[in-house]
Amino acid sequence: MRRNPIYQLHKKLFTLRFVLTADTKTEATSKNNDSCEDNSVLSERQLIRIEAVHRGFLYQHLYAAICLLMAGPNEVERVIVERDEDIEIVLPGRRVYVQVKTRVGSLNPSDIKGALQRFEEIRSEHTKGKRKGSASFIIASNAEPSTPLFERASSKDWPDDVQLHWPDGPAQEEVFLPSPPRNVWEAVSACSQLAGDLPFALLKPETLTWKLASMVMFASAGTPPRQDHSFSREELPQLFEQLVIQMQELPAPPPNYRTQLDEPMLLGDQKVRIISGLSGAGKTAWVAEAATHAPIPVTYIDVVDTPGPALASAVTREVAGRMFGRSSGKLGEILLPGASGIDMLGALSVKLGEEGLHAHIVIDNAHRVPASDIEVIVDRAPNFRFLLLGQPGFEISNLEARLAIQAETLHGWDEDTIATAIHDAGCQANFNDCERLARLTGGLPFYVLNAAAVATREYGGLIRDFCEEVEAQTHLVETAQEIILRRTFEGLPPDARETIAILSLADIALTRDEAIKLLQATCDLDVRASSARLRTLPRTGALELFGTSGLKIHDAVRIHGLAELAGQGNNLESKAKAALLEILTVSIRKDWTIAKLGLLIRLFGQLGNAKILVEFATNELFHEMGVWPEIEPFLISIAASVGEEAGTRLWALDGLVFNDLRDGNFEPAHDRIEEMQTLIDTGSLGVDEWLAWGMKKMLLKSMQREAKGVEELLAIVEKRLPAKSEHMRVFRYNRALALFNLGDNLGACTAASQLAEDYYEELGISPGDLIGRNAPQLSPLLPQDRDLTDTLKHLADTLDLLAQATGGKSASTAAVRIQAMKFYQLANAFDSLLRVGLDLVDDFVWINDFIGARQILENNIFPVLQGVGLSSRVLETRALYAVVLAYCGDHEAASKEVEQLKPFEKAMVPEQRLAFQEQKQIIERVRVFGGPRQREIYVPEHMQAIFSERRGAANALEPRKKVGRNERCPCGSGKKFKQCHGR
Repeated sequence: MRRNPIYQLHKKLFTLRFVLTADTKTEATSKNNDSCEDNSVLSERQLIRIEAVHRGFLYQHLYAAICLLMAGPNEVERVIVERDEDIEIVLPGRRVYVQVKTRVGSLNPSDIKGALQRFEEIRSEHTKGKRKGSASFIIASNAEPSTPLFERASSKDWPDDVQLHWPDGPAQEEVFLPSPPRNVWEAVSACSQLAGDLPFALLKPETLTWKLASMVMFASAGTPPRQDHSFSREELPQLFEQLVIQMQELPAPPPNYRTQLDEPMLLGDQKVRIISGLSGAGKTAWVAEAATHAPIPVTYIDVVDTPGPALASAVTREVAGRMFGRSSGKLGEILLPGASGIDMLGALSVKLGEEGLHAHIVIDNAHRVPASDIEVIVDRAPNFRFLLLGQPGFEISNLEARLAIQAETLHGWDEDTIATAIHDAGCQANFNDCERLARLTGGLPFYVLNAAAVATREYGGLIRDFCEEVEAQTHLVETAQEIILRRTFEGLPPDARETIAILSLADIALTRDEAIKLLQATCDLDVRASSARLRTLPRTGALELFGTSGLKIHDAVRIHGLAELAGQGNNLESKAKAALLEILTVSIRKDWTIAKLGLLIRLFGQLGNAKILVEFATNELFHEMGVWPEIEPFLISIAASVGEEAGTRLWALDGLVFNDLRDGNFEPAHDRIEEMQTLIDTGSLGVDEWLAWGMKKMLLKSMQREAKGVEELLAIVEKRLPAKSEHMRVFRYNRALALFNLGDNLGACTAASQLAEDYYEELGISPGDLIGRNAPQLSPLLPQDRDLTDTLKHLADTLDLLAQATGGKSASTAAVRIQAMKFYQLANAFDSLLRVGLDLVDDFVWINDFIGARQILENNIFPVLQGVGLSSRVLETRALYAVVLAYCGDHEAASKEVEQLKPFEKAMVPEQRLAFQEQKQIIERVRVFGGPRQREIYVPEHMQAIFSERRGAANALEPRKKVGRNERCPCGSGKKFKQCHGR
């Protein structure tokens, strides 16, 4: 009879213990005579039986896990566990039933009697047609058959469709089934080996093995969603990837992680801890490895580019998104409209406390943020557990003093661990050699592994010779590390150097698929060989892994890789660039970034694709991406090339003139417009080229205040303008812009206002539709049947012009700029979005709403600036931020922001340098004499809803009252007014 399923489920639940015992009765019963009384059992025989049951079930689960790993390449449609048989393999037109047996000795006829009877029942079902396809049966055992069983299996009356499988038995016909392992440990090893061969798997093979075994046990119990006890072929890749996603939320740990000396615990009850160490100490690798085994979620955030006062907003955004990202209701209680970053952080901490939770967050590069800002978020978030990673220095010492704690350190590898690591790399060293290497590298894992790679290739594996040469070349740690990195690259095998060289072309993270395709196309490799090359790189320290799929050559190594690629000759370099260009062209359509666009442009230019570069340059949105420095040299070359077509040269000049006018460079713009006219005079170009020239010339004359020339060109352009609405609207905008440039603000305002109405009508919305809606909420209201990018950008430009032409700083100009920002965001016109956003900050500062100005910077501008990476706007944004901080009374933060910007001062353009110097004077005057009082401006009723988007409805409607000295400061710090902004 079939075993009772309830009894089986009861037994399987005990397999969670994963009791790994020896496979012989002698080993199982061997006891230490001196063992304490607590380890004794009432019945050793009963213990042996219990261990045997668990061992049998664990062996069966591991066998099934191996079947799952073998299913993909062998056309297995479905793997079923614990239904009619231990394991059922469903193939096209065929079903294989597997009975798994584990025995200490031989497998006897009595052991399989019940299985053969069950096979007969199943066979009958197939014969009668109640089950589709043919049936065959396997008895898989870790024990070889006894002589009686072997003779019976060889006899004529043995069923033809029943086979015996055992270790070292006859060759198996079923390639989808493993050869039975001898014991549990061998089963683990076999499963891990298969897991290690999975393409693109970032999990450690052993981790994946135990995950799969546990999921087999889960399915064996028939627990939803696996009531059918089965795994289908189609879901296997997703199943394996699901495990990767679950385990790889932080940077991926090294493939072979070795524990450092006296490693601290990742999680603890302390409210805040500091881990301090030099770059290369393995802080991030330690966090990544420890988080893999953490029983609760850990949030990781790198604050290297986050201004200190904006840290609270960044931390709140990261933690709330991770813990409550799918619960809009809970997020609504945390991300309160108009709340400051520190208030939102406090609300998030309260919400965690209400649910009995603690948020564990790792802040990397904590030394790049002022200690005072970290102290603030620690004080306001009692239900957070902070782990701060940073490099030794003033800020870390300041943190220790402010938080009354002592930083912990990662001590690196001790001599024993170093000896193990270099031995595995094929090196040899005595204890003194390891001690010298520990001194040379500080025991830091990255540099130890690099040293081992160099020694293996260049010094015959002798660590002593390696140390002597390095010590002779330098006495500075920094220089020693540079030498080690260079030596490491030169000491790598040719295949590894070639792989690094090819991947070094990409200064952005590629996906695993993209990296493999690049190697395939460049080196004529197949997927397996390309994957094998990639798998060898992380251990060298040359390859960085990002999340579950991103990878990139370490920046410190790329310079060596590019030199290696150049040394291989033009053929390989050109082939690699062409392959990368093709990959990026596909990738950028799915997931574009500024960095990816910049790399794509460089590749187009290096490969001589002039027409594509010109198309980029003549697209207005291209100038919004901050990648102009990447393309300008190529366009200058194209415009000057007499071998290029006249149209290509003209459009290259058009792009150059467009940027000249944006930057106010009139002289080069004039010369290039004259070159455009020369090309037009050849008579080979069309109306579009003439209009481009005419518009640019008219705008230049308007910016130079030549009113008569503007009038003449406007009349000529209007006559030759095609009778199309889009051409007419562009012409009307340029005419309004020309009026503004000539000082006719009223005329420009009227023209821009009428044009904006036409654009709104074209989009089928009204300004009232924008009230209470952010850009993503506005998108569904727009037409969905065509590309609106240019229309949205032109409407935003028109609204921006309207705000400028209106003049002054007021609620009305601020409202128009808010509208413009929404349309710029929808059009992905990020540079204009940030520019108008900074103008909006000026509006708020002008009306003394400094808190509102700070909120715009922290909640709207900095996230865009950091997410998109527009470096051209960083300095002016941070300089303005410092002024706003000073007006808000946060003088320490303002002063530190200024100090961080001072090193850039000499490199600023003259206008920006002058503005920064004036801003420094403002900050100093406000610190010494105080600034204007924060106040609320009366807002007309019809504008209150718009202002509530920035300040909250209550603040827009209620005038600010005088704050008592013992009342809480309205800035949200939680301190009394007399101890904060009332000082």
